[in-house]
Amino acid sequence: MYTGNIEKFGIYDSKKKHTNAQFSKSRAVHAFEFDYILSCDTSATSFIDDHSHKLTPNMFVLRKPGQVSYSRLHFKCYCLHLHVPKGKLYEDLLALPDYLFPLNGQKYQPLFEILFKHLIENPNTKNDYFASAKILEIIHYLQKDALRAVSNARTSIPKENEHVQKAIAFIKENLEKNITLQDLGKLTGYSPNHFQRIFTQITGISPCRYLLNLRLNHAKYLLAKNELSLTEITYACGFSSPPHFSKIFKQA
Repeated sequence: MYTGNIEKFGIYDSKKKHTNAQFSKSRAVHAFEFDYILSCDTSATSFIDDHSHKLTPNMFVLRKPGQVSYSRLHFKCYCLHLHVPKGKLYEDLLALPDYLFPLNGQKYQPLFEILFKHLIENPNTKNDYFASAKILEIIHYLQKDALRAVSNARTSIPKENEHVQKAIAFIKENLEKNITLQDLGKLTGYSPNHFQRIFTQITGISPCRYLLNLRLNHAKYLLAKNELSLTEITYACGFSSPPHFSKIFKQA
C-alpha cells in the first residue's frame, strides 16, 4: 500500500531555525505533519486551531491539512510531512487526535531512524513500498495508542492511572538500582501481581519490559556520548554485570 508523497523528513531543531525567536509564525497546514518530540523547553507549546498543549518528550503532535498552527519555542523532534491521497488512510489520519501521549513512546524512535536512514540512502521515494511500510507501522502504533487512551479514559480508575505514573517516575529516577515488582507494588500500595496487571493494562507493556527498554535507551545514549567505560555504563543503567549487559544489548 502506497501511503503518499513525502514532502519533508528529518530532525527539526527550532533553536537552529529560530535562534532568537520565542514563537514560530502562524501558518496553514497543507499535509499531515508527524512530530515526535525528542526534547523541549519547559515552556514549549504547540498551538493548533483554537487548542494548545504543552510539549513533553516522547509525545506526538499530528497536524492535519486545513489546520492553522504555530508553536512556542524551543523543541527538537523527528518530523515527517506526508501528502496522503483522499481515501481510507486519509480518513484514518483525520480521526487521530492532534496530541498523543504514548506511555511506551520508545517504540517510535527506532522506526523513525530506520525510515530516515532508508530515505537518505534512497532519495527517489516514488512508489517506495519499504518507506510506506514503515510509515504504516508508525500509524498502526498511533492508532493503538489512541484507542488505548480512549479505553483508559472510559474504564480506568483515576487513582490507578495516578499510581502507574508514580511508578514510572520512580523507575526513571532509579534506573541504576535493582527495582523489583515488590518494590513497585509497595510504592503504589498494590500486590506485585495486581500492580503488574494494572500497569500492563494502562501502558500496553509489562513493568519489567518498560524498565528494560528505559535502561537500554539510556545505555545507548551513554555509549553515544563515549565518556564512560562499558563497566561504568553497565552499572549506571542497572545491569548486574558487563557480560549480562552485553548479552541483553545484543538481543535487543
